Amino acid sequence: MLKLKIPVEPMGAVRMTGRGKFIKPNAQRYLAYKDQIKWLSKQQLKGRKLLTGALEVEISFIMPIPKSWSNVKKQQAVGEYHTKKPDTDNLVKGVFDSLNKLVWQDDNQIAKVTAVKNYGEVPGMEIVIKELS
Repeated sequence: MLKLKIPVEPMGAVRMTGRGKFIKPNAQRYLAYKDQIKWLSKQQLKGRKLLTGALEVEISFIMPIPKSWSNVKKQQAVGEYHTKKPDTDNLVKGVFDSLNKLVWQDDNQIAKVTAVKNYGEVPGMEIVIKELS
């Protein structure tokens, strides 16, 4: 079992065209986000070998609480489900793409996925990877 803690505000995948990734600010931000996940993961992996075979991945996304909310509403939100954009599948895509060739060969090895979005005081994500037998 492998656990990664990534203290980066979760961001959904962005559609990119061949040229768009160089000129669109959103695409640039998304590519930087994926690089940051990669870099932070690499530090925690310390030269581990790539996982082969079927994998199970559990991702817990801790989403930021809107600053505009009242303090009472902010307190109540901690731990509650996040049901706004970005979509869970887009969040997962960014993580999977970042961990390709770093944790596993290719994200097609992932046979089982569990992902949850909750509000939290400190945005980030926790990723648990298990090898399936």
